Amino acid sequence: MLGLLRALGSRAVRQGVPCVGLIVVLGSYSFLIAPDDTFAPHAPAHKVLPEAGPPLVIIDPGHGGIDDGTKFYGLAEKDLTLDVGQRLERLLSAMHVQTVLTRKDDVYVSLPERAELANRLAETNGDVIFVAIHFNQSAVESVNGIETYYADRKLGIPDDWRALGFFDQQDSEQADRGENLAADIQSALVSRMVEPNRGIKPGPLFVVRHTRMPAVLVEAGFLSNKIENQSLRNDSYRDRIAQGLAAGIMTYLQTTRPLTAPHLANAGDSRHD
Repeated sequence: MLGLLRALGSRAVRQGVPCVGLIVVLGSYSFLIAPDDTFAPHAPAHKVLPEAGPPLVIIDPGHGGIDDGTKFYGLAEKDLTLDVGQRLERLLSAMHVQTVLTRKDDVYVSLPERAELANRLAETNGDVIFVAIHFNQSAVESVNGIETYYADRKLGIPDDWRALGFFDQQDSEQADRGENLAADIQSALVSRMVEPNRGIKPGPLFVVRHTRMPAVLVEAGFLSNKIENQSLRNDSYRDRIAQGLAAGIMTYLQTTRPLTAPHLANAGDSRHD
């Protein structure tokens, strides 16, 4: 049926965010795009995940191609997210963590395609996390800082309901540890950066709601803030962001699977001026 979407997809004070109607309304900041109506998901709604294997981190550089994301002072979000995502991939690979990038080039990938890729990988990899990388904007130039979002709830489609067109049903099949992942990443990031800690927040964001694994969306600074915008042009500054992401991911993996997660290498702890 054309137009039917399948919904794929502690440490801090929770903040409630509403969900509007039957379609997830993605209206927070610059990274949200309405999902494609023609999305036909691959993963069954109630597939039991396999036993835990080697950890896999899905790195999701936001935007790309025709979608610049937010853009201020000549600096486009899509370029920064890909750059930081590739830096993160290199760091995690050096620490013997499997990685997959949802995009490797300046190409457009829809939100449903990103979630579907993650859910397909989760079918054959028992220990998967999803980390989306974005940068923020505000109408107030002085606003700055780092914040990390996790799912206010996960969504799934009971098989019996698909033909009827109901698709905004809560998926309680597995406990989501996205809040824990968000807290570990946020803590590691702010310890390496000088920007304010804006905390972790639940939100109805497509890629964190429709992915069937712990998932977060990191807003690693405000392009609309002149100081942060200038800092983001510096290679060593983007290195620190990637190092913070890597360190937070490794803390989470070591906490959730201490016997099998690789040890955190020096790459995650290094700091540069």
